[in-house]
This record gives sequence, C-alpha cells and structure tokens, in this order.
Amino acid sequence: MKKRTIAGLIAVVTIVAVVIFAGCIEKNQVDIDQVRKYADPITENILLGMNGNNYSKYSEHFDQTMKNAMPEAVFYETNTLIKSKIGDYVSKQFWKVESKDQYTIVYYKARFTEEPEDVIVKVVFQEIMEEMEVSGLWLDSPKLREK
Repeated sequence: MKKRTIAGLIAVVTIVAVVIFAGCIEKNQVDIDQVRKYADPITENILLGMNGNNYSKYSEHFDQTMKNAMPEAVFYETNTLIKSKIGDYVSKQFWKVESKDQYTIVYYKARFTEEPEDVIVKVVFQEIMEEMEVSGLWLDSPKLREK
C-alpha cells in the first residue's frame, strides 16, 4: 500500500512539474518566423543604410532613445570608423533569437568586404505603439575589437 501511495505521489509531482515547465517554456518561446518577418528587412535596411552612408535609411526604424543615442553626426563618425575596419556589408544569415522582458533580440552572422570572420550583428527590438522598433544595435568581429 505504501509503495502504491509513493508511486502515485511521484506520478502527481512529475505531472505537475511537466505542466509548470511547459507553461514556462510557452511564455518564453518566440515564433522565429514571425520575428524574422520584421527583423530581416529592418536589419537589411540598417546595414544597407550603413553601406550608403544614409542616416535616414539607417535609422528609419529606431525608437526615440536610439535616435537620441545615435544622432546623424555620430552616425557618420561611427560609420566611417566601422567601414575603415571591416569594409562594406555584403550579406547576412539569421543565427538566433532571444526574448528578454519586453525585448526581442535577433542575431545575424554577416559578411563584410574587409573582415574574413563573421560579423555578429545584434539587433534589439521592442514593440512601441503596435510597431516593432529598434532599441539596440551592436556589431562585433575580431577586426572591430582591434584598437
């Protein structure tokens, strides 16, 4: 009788744990296809804006905080430095997506003309007034890390 009670208790605890765990996964799961529908073209626009030294195209989907952090004069200065190290953007490949609080973080492995290694492009999105806007942008590669 005791063995049956313990077995039953273990079964109930296991089922409860699975349900709780499944609920946690459900909340943190991101629909990658849905994210890529907006993230891929916005990221492409940003990278092409860099290529063309076009601030309007580059910042078109930035939220106000990003526009304040990267005003036009800072863009030209930063873009010149980036291009001097890794050249022009060539292509990108989706790598992964993460979700943290109200942010969706999308990573790409990009190719640039003067960087033999992947350039990791990290774009942070946030929904603001039913529109997905860029709240953060980082590029990382061996050449960009050189002093």
